Amino acid sequence: MRNRKALFCLIVVAGMAYANSLFAGFVWDDNSLIVQKQAFFSHPYDAFRILVLSDAPAGMKTPYYRPLNTLSYMLDHYLWGLHPFWYHLENLLLHLLVTALFYLLLAEVFANKRLAFFSALLFGVFPVNAEAVDAVFNRNTLFCALFSIASLLLLAKGGRKWAAMSLLAYFLALLSKEPSVVLPFFLLSFSLVSRQNFKIDQHVLAGFFGMTALYFMIRRFVLGVFIAKTGLSFSIARLKLVSAVYFEHFRLFVFPFKLNALYTEHLISFSLFKAVTVFLGILLLLYFSLKRGVPVPVRAGAQWMFWGLLPVSNVIKIPSAPVAERFQYMIVFGFVLILGYLMDRICQKRAAVGTVVVAALCVAFGVRTFERNFVWKDDASLFSSMIMADPGNVIGRGDLAITYEKQGDLESAAREFRAALVSEPGDSDARTDLGVIYAEEGNMKKAVQEFKTALRFNSGFVQAYLDLGVAYAKEDRLDQAAREFRQAITVGPAVAQSHFDLAEIYEKEGRSKEAADEIQNVLRLDPENMNALEYLGKIEGQAAR
Repeated sequence: MRNRKALFCLIVVAGMAYANSLFAGFVWDDNSLIVQKQAFFSHPYDAFRILVLSDAPAGMKTPYYRPLNTLSYMLDHYLWGLHPFWYHLENLLLHLLVTALFYLLLAEVFANKRLAFFSALLFGVFPVNAEAVDAVFNRNTLFCALFSIASLLLLAKGGRKWAAMSLLAYFLALLSKEPSVVLPFFLLSFSLVSRQNFKIDQHVLAGFFGMTALYFMIRRFVLGVFIAKTGLSFSIARLKLVSAVYFEHFRLFVFPFKLNALYTEHLISFSLFKAVTVFLGILLLLYFSLKRGVPVPVRAGAQWMFWGLLPVSNVIKIPSAPVAERFQYMIVFGFVLILGYLMDRICQKRAAVGTVVVAALCVAFGVRTFERNFVWKDDASLFSSMIMADPGNVIGRGDLAITYEKQGDLESAAREFRAALVSEPGDSDARTDLGVIYAEEGNMKKAVQEFKTALRFNSGFVQAYLDLGVAYAKEDRLDQAAREFRQAITVGPAVAQSHFDLAEIYEKEGRSKEAADEIQNVLRLDPENMNALEYLGKIEGQAAR
């Protein structure tokens, strides 16, 4: 099979599977990482600041250093503003490019174009990959895979020039997402076990580890940590979590149809059956990785899976979620390589049977991927799907409720918050949000009750004090409102809104000096707060008259 025909077929099939993703909007973290940062993206000189910032929403800091991802959003914003079609098109094109490079890599390394085609075809439509392609905020995963595969392809060509370009591609992968750190370990282990089939220059290998060390030094400078503040943990609770996480990853490889955008620890809880299954699964990966006589493609796939699973195992706990389908995007390379080898072997013996099996898998995977794309079209669809997959998902219900609230559907929003509180009665965030809805509906009695209950569960929750104070102010209970705002300042003195709300109470009571003092506190904490500047001018103007 000629490369051009194979690549054309791969692009067409994978493109068809994801065609409907182009018409989705911004969902979930797209809003905080892209939409809400448009003011930042509007200043090109801030591109240099991105190199020394964590990959996080405005005003936050996370243990993620992924500057290429944020730079791409800045470029997108410059080119087409906030039109989601173009962002999704870029994600799709990146996925198609990853699929094409994966084919070229396998064809180059194993000199078997049918194996390469089958593996890349299955990767292109594999349902678990939908999350990485459909959500714009997961572009870091696509970049990481793209540069990792490009690095291996360049390395396979041989020669110093290609090796230098391979190292550069690997460094770009590191600047895209953390899981790429396993690449040097894969190269080392694969070269040691497969000396007859694969050799790598020791200096080049040292260069990969050197790039890794440089990357961690940059992380330490930018984020203040080498890995994550949580660090390694081998407690019983953590080992149970790791076991449950491994099981879920294995399940998604074997049965990539029951999907969920948010896997909570409740959903993937530990069991003895899971622990035994994981133990056997890891032993099987090690067997295929190390056993002499194992076909080289199977060995490569097993080793890739073994190393790829380590960063997402939660030995170092992942802050965002214990399991996510986007975590598997890189690891799927190893699984489909093994699957592609098996399909190739079937075709060698019975071509018709092998072709039918590959076609059936491709159709099944492609249809499921196409269906999954609809889930990511908007927040309401996404969060509803989380709840359908896991009715006890409090986070999903809360996010769906907030979505309904933004749409003006207060009844549906209140229903979801109440359902969340059935599963998690002590969720102060949900209680406070429910109280806000009651206040918007004019039911101040229920609103005050929810705010007070939230504070019973979390006495340090500043927002609950603020919302309770606002509720009292609406009923002209100014003394009680001022008391809650002062309590909010005591609990969270760095929250500017507490001072602003208290200033409004003082101004209503005719205490202009105290109001002005509180506005000065707001400006001390937030010097560019235009509302505070305007309010201060208003107070000073009234005093002058």
